[in-house]
Amino acid sequence: MASVRHFYSSLILLDGWKRYVLAFLCGSVASFAQPPYGWFGLLWLCLPVLIALLDSASLGHATASAAKRMFATGWTFAFGFFLATFYWLGAAFLVEAEKFAWAMPLAIVILPAGLSLFWAFAMAALAPVWTDHWTRILWLSLFLSAIEWLRGFILTGLPWGGFGFALSAHDWTLQALSLLGPDLMTLWALLLFTLPIVWVSLEARDKGANLYAMLALVLFALQLFYGFQRLQQDPQKPTENQTAPVIRLVQPNIPQTEKWKLENRSWIFNRLIAMTSQSSEQAPAQEVDLVIWPESAIPFYLMEQPAALAALANALPGQSQLMTGALRRQNLADGRDAVFNSIYWLGADGAVLGAYDKTHLVPFGEYLPFQALLETIGLEQLTRLKGGFTQGRRRNLFQTSDLGSVLPLICYEIAFSNEVADYKSRPDWILTLTNDAWFGLSIGPQQHLFMARMRAVELGLPVIRVANTGISAIIDHKGRILEYLSLQKTGIIQRSLPGETSQTLFSQLKNTAFVGIWFFLMLILVFLRRKV
Repeated sequence: MASVRHFYSSLILLDGWKRYVLAFLCGSVASFAQPPYGWFGLLWLCLPVLIALLDSASLGHATASAAKRMFATGWTFAFGFFLATFYWLGAAFLVEAEKFAWAMPLAIVILPAGLSLFWAFAMAALAPVWTDHWTRILWLSLFLSAIEWLRGFILTGLPWGGFGFALSAHDWTLQALSLLGPDLMTLWALLLFTLPIVWVSLEARDKGANLYAMLALVLFALQLFYGFQRLQQDPQKPTENQTAPVIRLVQPNIPQTEKWKLENRSWIFNRLIAMTSQSSEQAPAQEVDLVIWPESAIPFYLMEQPAALAALANALPGQSQLMTGALRRQNLADGRDAVFNSIYWLGADGAVLGAYDKTHLVPFGEYLPFQALLETIGLEQLTRLKGGFTQGRRRNLFQTSDLGSVLPLICYEIAFSNEVADYKSRPDWILTLTNDAWFGLSIGPQQHLFMARMRAVELGLPVIRVANTGISAIIDHKGRILEYLSLQKTGIIQRSLPGETSQTLFSQLKNTAFVGIWFFLMLILVFLRRKV
C-alpha cells in the first residue's frame, strides 16, 4: 500500500503538459473497459488516476484557477476516451471517398472533442467543493453521472458508451439493468470504480471511508449474485417453442458502396426476394410467419413500384408477412417531397398493414443542422439526399394478430433508452433494423449490437435485430444472443420468436429511481460537507 500511495503522491505533483498527456492516455485506456472488449477492471485504475490528476490540478489554486485546470484535465481525459470509442465513425466518410474523405479527420476529432466538453464542464463545476476528503469521489460520481444523463438529450443526444456501458459488459453484471436502468448504472459504476481512492489517499482510521468501501463492495457482490441467480432461472438458452411464430431474418450483405447505384437496383432486390423464398431442410420456407429485411433494404421507393410489390407478394412463403426498411416519399402541399426512413409492415398479399417513420434522425448522416443554409454552400449529409430526411411525428406500435405488438426502431434509435421505454402500452417484442455497412469490420457494429442487448434486459423484452451486413441477432429478454449472423456475411436466421418476457423494475420506474437516488445522495453530501 505504501508504494501505491507513493505513486499517488507522484501524480499529484504532475503539472502542465505531463498532466494532460497522462490524462489523455488514461482516458484512451479506459475506453477498453467498454464492449466489445469489456475489460471493466481497467476503470479501477483509470478513474483513481483521473481523481489524482484533478487533485493535482486543484492543488494550491483558488477556485477559479482550479476550475480552469480541472476543466482542461477532464477534457483531455474525455477526449482520449471518446476518440478511442468513436474512431470507427471515420469509416463512413470513405464510402464515397471522393466526396467526403476530406471531412473524415474533422469528424473523427470534432465529435470526441465536443462530447468531451460535457465531462470537462462537470470537472470544472467540482472546483468549489473539491477537497482532499474521501467524499470527493461522491461529488465526482454525482456530477459526472448527471452530465452523462444530459448527454443523452442535448443537441438531440448521444447516449452511446460510458461507464455504465462498461459495467454492463458481462452477462452477470448486465442483469442489474433490469433494476437500475442505464443512468443509475452509470452512477453506480462511478461510485464503484473510484473506490481505490478511499484506501490510497486516506488514513484507514476514517470510519466513514471504511463504511463506504464496505458497502460498495457488498453491493457489487450483490450485483454479481443477482446476475447469476437471474440467469440460473433458466441456465440454458431457451429452446425453441414449437407453437410460437417463426421469423426469418434476412441479411443480404450489400456493400454500402454498391447499395444506391441505379444499375444495382434489380440484383439487390432479386437477392432479397431469393433469400425470402429459399427453402431447405434446416429452414423450410413454408413454416415462416414473418420475414424481416434490414434498414432501407429496398433501393427504391417501394410504394411507387407496383411490379415490385407483386413480386414481393409472390415470394412470401404461404401466408407469411414482411417487415422491411424502405424509403417513403410524400408530396407536400408546397410541392416539395418529404422523404422518410421507414419500416413497412406488409401482408401476404403485399398490402400495407402499417408503417413507421424514423423519429430520431442522425445529424450529419440523415440531415444537416441548418440544412438549407449549408446546402447553399455545397455541403451534404452522408446520405446525400437533397433536403435531408424528414423526421417522423411519433413512434407507434405494430399491433399484429399472431405476432403480438411490436415496437419498431431504426438504426441508432436503439441507443436511446429513455425513448425506447417511453411507450403507452407495453409491446411484446422490439424490432430494430439497421445498416451498419457504413462502418465495415470496426467495433462500431459490435457496440451497436450490445445496446440492443441492454434494452432487452432493461425492459425484459426480446429484441430482434436485422442488419444489412451484420450483426443480425435474436436476443432474449435477458440479453442473451440466441442466434446471430456475423459481420459481412450473407445468410438467414430462421427461428421461433422468443416468447419469454419479464416486467422489470426499470420498465415500471424508468428514470424515477435515478433522479430519486441522485437527489438523496446529494442531500447526504451537503450534510457531510458541513461536518467535514
